[in-house]
Order: sequence, then structure tokens, then C-alpha cells
Amino acid sequence: MKEVYPGIFLINEKGSFGNIKPSINIYIFAGEDGLIFDAGFGNRRAIKHFKDEFHKIKSLYESQGHELNLTRIIPSHSHPDHFSGLKKIREELGVRVVLTKKTASIISDKKSFMNSFKADSYSDYLLVKKSLRSKIRDFIGNIFTRFLYKRIYGLAYIDDADEIIDDDTEISINGEIWKIFPSTGHAIDHISLYNEDKGILLGGDNILKSITTWLGPPNSDIDDYMNTINYIQKLPNLNLILPAHGDVITNPKERIKQVLDHRESRSEQVMEIVRNHSNAGVSPDEIIDELYTHENGMLKEIARGWVCLTLKMFEDQGVIRREESEKVIKFFPINKL
Repeated sequence: MKEVYPGIFLINEKGSFGNIKPSINIYIFAGEDGLIFDAGFGNRRAIKHFKDEFHKIKSLYESQGHELNLTRIIPSHSHPDHFSGLKKIREELGVRVVLTKKTASIISDKKSFMNSFKADSYSDYLLVKKSLRSKIRDFIGNIFTRFLYKRIYGLAYIDDADEIIDDDTEISINGEIWKIFPSTGHAIDHISLYNEDKGILLGGDNILKSITTWLGPPNSDIDDYMNTINYIQKLPNLNLILPAHGDVITNPKERIKQVLDHRESRSEQVMEIVRNHSNAGVSPDEIIDELYTHENGMLKEIARGWVCLTLKMFEDQGVIRREESEKVIKFFPINKL
């Protein structure tokens, strides 16, 4: 554990298997009416680590003559590395689980959670039509995903939240007012937590210090994400970002500019590739291969999400069009007069 700001502690749950199970930050607001932001994993090892780290915080805080009483826990969004620990942490510490309406509807049970990952044609990442090969791939992928979430993440649904709140509201933490606001783009139910007086943002997955945020179908959206980042950029007195993954961000304005520039650059790269293939068209796979010439298959699969969302954005803007054959989807630029 680490005190990242007076009275705010970070507990880091280590990840494993590379990008399959990322490390996750859980934040503890110490005080008489304290709060936990994000819940991490729900497997036995993760919960034990959380408890051990929490007791270190409690001992340190009380040795300084302060009272530590955590009353609530709020996840930033409904991805399993952020909510899986909710049920066990509530059982261990007796805190109330507080959810937004959107998050509560998604994580209430297995069916609702799995349905949140179903979407339009982009849910297939614009790969190919439903061939036997892709059906087998999807079947194996579903089995692996369920195993991953259940065994490795310790996924646990929760249908009895103690409090349901709006995603645009204010809450009191240790007598101080913090603003909760919707910050969608990475996820459809993503929220962030901000205190203007302190200039501290708990931004979840939206802005990370050294890596880019994952974006992909079905519940990510490029336009929403850019709107969120632009909104955060304009927060008054923003001094510190506490992200859900990686190190604390002490240069928020600089980092936000980097994120915006990176996203704009990536969009321009995709558009340029489409233009360069204006005669024969270009598929998502071909775009990914050009963008990641020397990278391995895993990175390409991770990148597929943002590439397909970018193509969707350009389609919505009316600057590209698609042509579908039996096995592949290709994109062409639309030349406007």
C-alpha cells in the first residue's frame, strides 16, 4: 500500500498472464466516513491481499491518532477487474455497495453481464462473415472467457446493491464533497470522481500514465471517449490523476494532451490507409497489419478493437463506406464534392 495523497491510499493488486489479467489499483479514502473506489478481483488470493493491505493502512492511520471507518465501495465501471471483488469486500469489511443505475443493471447476474458484450456487426470486429472457422473460434473464446472471469478474476455478480445513485451527482467523503460524473467511451457506464478543491481525479481507465486505454466493441465508443477526455481536460484546478492501472499521474494537463494527440494521430493513420486503398478497398485485418507490421498476434488482436471503432466512427461521419463479400468486409473512402 502507498499513501498517494494525505488520507488517500493505493492498494495495488498484481496481475498475471500479461494483458490477460492486468494489475489494478484500489483506492482507500481513510477517515470517519471513508470510501473504497474500485473493487479489483474477487478470487481468494486477491481478497487476502486486499485485507492484508487494508489492515496495514488501518494500523498506520490509527497510530497517527485518526479514526478509520470505511462505509462504502463504488466501482468505476462494469469491467470484471473493477467489480469482481465487491461482494467479498462487503462481506469482509461490512461496507455498503454503491452502484450507478447503469452499472447495477449490467452486473446483477450472468445473463445481464454477458448481454452487455453483445452488439451490432462490430461485435465480430469486422473480421469475416460467420464461417465455420469463426464459429469455432467464438465457441472456444466464450469458454476461455468464462473460465478467465470465473477462475482467474474471481468474477462475482451482485444483485443486491445497498444504494443506487445517478451517474451525475455529488457524494460526501469524510465531510468533503466529491463530484461523480459520467465518463463514457472506454465503457458505457464508466464514472469518475473529482474534488475541485484538492484538484484530484479518480479517473478509472480513462487516462493511464504510460499506456493507452483499451477501446473496442461493443460498449466502447471513440467519440464518447474523446468527449470524456476533453471534459476532463477542462476540469478546474486539476492537479493529480489517480488511475485504475499504473502509476499516479502528476502532470495531468501534459498527459491529457498526449492522449488526445495519440488518438487523433491514430485516426488519421487509419483514414490514410483507407485512402491509399481507394481502388481495391481495405479490410480491418489489412489495416492492422499495416499499423503493426512487426508486432505479434496478441497485440494485433488487442488493437483490433480501436481500429474497428475508428472505422465505425468514420462510417457514421459519412467519409468511408463498406462493401461486404461472402468472407470479408472492405472499406473505401467517400470522395465528397
